[in-house]
Amino acid sequence: MTQGEARGGSDAASAGAVQVAGSWASDLADPARDSVIAAFVLGWHMAELFHADVPRSRQRRQARLDKLVGIGELDPLSRARLLLGQVQADVRRIWRLDDSGQELPDLSPVRSLLEAEVRQPGQLQVAVAELHQQLLVTMTVADFRLGKAYGLGRALAETALLPDARNPQTFQRLFARYRLANLVSWLADLKSVFPPHAAEAVRGSLQAWAVWSEAPALRPARDDLRQVSDAEVDGQASEPASTSPPAAPSRRRTSWSSWRPRHSSEPQTRPVDWESPADCESVIRALHRQGQLWRAILSGEKDGVDLLTADDYVWTADRLLGHLRRLTLGFLRRFWITTTAVALVLVAAIVTVLTVRAVSTTVAAVLTAAGAIGITWKGAASGLGRVLAQAQRPLWDSELDVAVANAITLMPRQRRTADRPTAAKDRPEGPDGAAANVGDAEEPLRG
Repeated sequence: MTQGEARGGSDAASAGAVQVAGSWASDLADPARDSVIAAFVLGWHMAELFHADVPRSRQRRQARLDKLVGIGELDPLSRARLLLGQVQADVRRIWRLDDSGQELPDLSPVRSLLEAEVRQPGQLQVAVAELHQQLLVTMTVADFRLGKAYGLGRALAETALLPDARNPQTFQRLFARYRLANLVSWLADLKSVFPPHAAEAVRGSLQAWAVWSEAPALRPARDDLRQVSDAEVDGQASEPASTSPPAAPSRRRTSWSSWRPRHSSEPQTRPVDWESPADCESVIRALHRQGQLWRAILSGEKDGVDLLTADDYVWTADRLLGHLRRLTLGFLRRFWITTTAVALVLVAAIVTVLTVRAVSTTVAAVLTAAGAIGITWKGAASGLGRVLAQAQRPLWDSELDVAVANAITLMPRQRRTADRPTAAKDRPEGPDGAAANVGDAEEPLRG
């Protein structure tokens, strides 16, 4: 499967990314945020255009008359022209929102090459690289956030597009710790301009793939019945579904990762056989679909919270209660002298009430003692309540970040032999055929 075929399904979804992102940002009445997201999408489209497998000469494919073609059925040259049109729309949107007075970049050299009958090897890549440099410098001068968002879109797209199953070392290189550190830093810097939970979710997903790249493995094909998640539906998954969330894959702790698995149980996996075309195809499809989700979440095309199930919210609430319990215990330990004194006063009051008849006199004495140590039950409870109220929302948002990261992370699965196409002509065409085989769908990692 060529890179052009692998990327065919992404064009349809990416075509509306800026429009959706724009509506999301417009709701917040923040044009600057809108332009930053548009810059991110522009970087993604430029990476796709640079790595497009465009033929050296114009090739005409005979049109099919039995049905209307989809984007995935366009020839590589037509897809490249579509990408250039998306790049032009991105640029116009950014410059319409930006008031720095920077000159609009010239896309005509790239357009001329795509319209030419014959082009020299590497000529298109040179023109796209020159346009990329012009865009990077111009947007960084206009607003450092634009340049950073553009660079993030380009780098994140290459993370999903460039790994080659014929050269497994490319996975380790593109998911290397030093390279992901830059992406994680950019995500942190732009967190406030991306949709809620998007930056942290992509950060966690990237780190999960980094762990996977150190020991590539395939999860088993699924035979049980379960509900199909939104992420799988978007990826044209049609495998049977189960009612319980899958367990997390094995992962080693990393000091720079805040992404944590939900379940301790692990499914049986086997190492990827890089000599097997089926295994290689499963890995490439999973990574390509993962890239689509990364772009959709960060551009606002999809709200990550929409991918959560009822079980996800139960798990998130359970972890929040655990945090609140630890806060309460920490509060009591920090003020152990005061809490111990109050506990002793309370015990003394209970014992005295049970043993002494002069109840009113005893209670008055106990209350006087409590006042003497400077605390009452009402004051202690209100102080702790204020602390928990301040911490509750940030803790809930943090746990939602983890839940969304779990929901958008897709891990490669084995393909069942009975579901594999016997010949290339049996393979579904178009973007919908990228993961249309039963048992071949990538799985959202809910662990």
